[in-house]
Amino acid sequence: MENAAGKPPFLAGLGGLRALAALAVLAGHALAWLTPLPSHPYLAVPAARLTQAGLSGFFVLSGFVLFYTHAPRPGAGPFRPGRFAVARLARVYPVYLLLLAANTVGPLLKEPDFFSRCAVSLPAHLALVQTWFFAPQSPSVFPIGWAVSTEAFFYLLFPLLLRPVQALPTRRAALTAAGLALGAAAAGDAMIAASWPTLFARVARDHPDYADRAVELGGLYFQWLTYTAPYLRALEFLCGMATARFFLLGGRGPAWLGPAAGIGLVALAAAPFPRNSFFLSVLANNALYAPLLAAVCLALAARAPAWAGWRATTALAGASLSVYLLQPLTLEPWQALAKHGPGWWLAAVPCGMAATVAVGLFLARRVEAPAARRVMGLFAPRPGRPGKAAGAPRD
Repeated sequence: MENAAGKPPFLAGLGGLRALAALAVLAGHALAWLTPLPSHPYLAVPAARLTQAGLSGFFVLSGFVLFYTHAPRPGAGPFRPGRFAVARLARVYPVYLLLLAANTVGPLLKEPDFFSRCAVSLPAHLALVQTWFFAPQSPSVFPIGWAVSTEAFFYLLFPLLLRPVQALPTRRAALTAAGLALGAAAAGDAMIAASWPTLFARVARDHPDYADRAVELGGLYFQWLTYTAPYLRALEFLCGMATARFFLLGGRGPAWLGPAAGIGLVALAAAPFPRNSFFLSVLANNALYAPLLAAVCLALAARAPAWAGWRATTALAGASLSVYLLQPLTLEPWQALAKHGPGWWLAAVPCGMAATVAVGLFLARRVEAPAARRVMGLFAPRPGRPGKAAGAPRD
């Protein structure tokens, strides 16, 4: 049921999923950066998959929430792409810019040639387009900022996808669209796996300065092509939009859907993959978790559990962007404690995670939300013009 202003009702379960995704990414990074797990392949894989699933969760959730919020409905008024773009940038760009600056201070002081080495990638970071093309040096500027760049691509795509997804007439059509999006992602992954030697030979020719660092170049290109570039990830976003269309058409799913999907995600995180399956390695970098995450999204939207409404859950959900972008600054200092001696990582991990959440909550309250309100206020309709001012944008 919409309220009087035509806005959709708040779905607490989606905030719960956002908080879980934030914790998954934070835990995955803490385990990777503060523990001996990376030296044990069989233990490192679940930690890496925790991060992969958490980020995939953000992309699926983003598609679901944006479509749920902006889908045409009685009394809501027409969708305005310009205002949508301003609202999204107001939400993410100020805190992103602050932490981009904070992350470049160290390299700038330690490396006199930092600006000349990053002459292309630094402007791309400022424009939020660093993942839209392959640049081997780009991850060294602000590695964790790639997800915001990929989200920015989704914001550009969303106005183009809104009408076609809204035009899906039935729940079956919506589910089919979600399945086709994920099928296209899997097909793209299969093409990458089958043609990897050709793809790598081409990128090696384009970057002769990496001739003596072929392994490094291959790792960077694989990470970009299968994980950080927005082109395959956009299909996860589209899956989230189609799932939201299914939900708005009255689709709910059985009560066991959420728990079953959650168990499936845990199994995927722990299950060993065949060592010779390059395709699964590619798939795990993007769409592998998306079907189960879309099911969790649908289940939590329909039936919000009690924990989704807890104050701690809603606070973490609201601060998820700051908590994510802070992690290099707030986790890496705890490496000194982790290296103090055997077993000290057991203290470093919870301390680093707690510090990240605490600083993220502060940053979200004191910087992220006020900056978003200020930016939106600059673009609010003036007296005598149609429309009304808006507060801080919400997903």
